[in-house]
Amino acid sequence: MIASPSARTSGSDRTEPKGDKGVDAIARRIEDMILRGEVLPGERLNELALSRRLSISRSTLREAVRGLQQGGLLEIIPNRGVLVRQVSVKDALDLYDLRAALFRGAARLAARRALPEYKIRLKHLNDRMTEAAAAGRFTDYYAYNLEFHATVLTAGGNAPMALAYDQAVKGLHLFRRRSLVHPAQLDLSLREHESLLTAIAAHDVAAAGEVAERHIMLGRDRMLDTLDGSIPA
Repeated sequence: MIASPSARTSGSDRTEPKGDKGVDAIARRIEDMILRGEVLPGERLNELALSRRLSISRSTLREAVRGLQQGGLLEIIPNRGVLVRQVSVKDALDLYDLRAALFRGAARLAARRALPEYKIRLKHLNDRMTEAAAAGRFTDYYAYNLEFHATVLTAGGNAPMALAYDQAVKGLHLFRRRSLVHPAQLDLSLREHESLLTAIAAHDVAAAGEVAERHIMLGRDRMLDTLDGSIPA
């Protein structure tokens, strides 16, 4: 169990160089473990085992945990320790609403600025998604899709907006590591991407915003279609 961030470090901890770079790198490794599903939502992190696995001190591990807690991936519960955050259906719906608003704003900014290198990058990613979908390479499609969305946020040029969007996406990973993929859904998603590319290339701010928001909300609807039973009020 990982102790509270305020807990004292054991005298047996290894001495490590200080600095945000090391802590950030460890946080990214733990984050990657969580997003890949190596540690599941609701599961408690074992401090001793994890510090040995990563060859780091417990104090460094606790610093990394603090950052992941602030980012919403971990939660510290008294008498239980540090757990991977569990996301309810209500939490997921809230995150989709947040994603939709942020993606709409980013798409509007991208259409307004529409730097050539970003338009080229988005088209390249969409072409790779089309190829992956045709070949049934769903893992590749998923990765290109994430990069496509991240590129729209980068093209918007608003760093706080991009950070908030990234955190919302990671929160949804905890709810469902990835949506079930069906060919019909891929075709619809690709058409939505094409519409967004067209709006951004035409500097059509209003259309880009509308398409981007609709794209996320359609993803929300597809997620709901995969759930069994009704959603509690």
